Amino acid sequence: MHELARFRSLVRSLSWVEIEFARPDVRNEHVEGLVQLYWTLEDWPQRVALVQLVQDRRTHPALEPVMLDVLRARSPRTRRNVELTKAAALRLTDSRYDPFMTFYEDRTALPAAVREVLAARGSSEE
Repeated sequence: MHELARFRSLVRSLSWVEIEFARPDVRNEHVEGLVQLYWTLEDWPQRVALVQLVQDRRTHPALEPVMLDVLRARSPRTRRNVELTKAAALRLTDSRYDPFMTFYEDRTALPAAVREVLAARGSSEE
């Protein structure tokens, strides 16, 4: 559980560089605890940070509701992080959106794909 406490601290402090380096340390046994943390976070930057941390565990079934939720994120202060995280979330929620670089390089494709996935699942952006 020492690692889980470390991950929680990184997410809450928005330590973007440290989050990037910690991604390989996140294992499947950490995902449930991090998903629980996600639903307690009150602001989008922290939620985005958590998704960036867990994105390599994309096959874990507990992550789908989190990825769908982060597609609704809006936060002007962290716009770039939100966009990149939405691109990763799309890849994790639907295999048709697997090429992460498509959305990284074409920012007009990202909002259209986000709307499509949310509409298909009966949700919308905030």
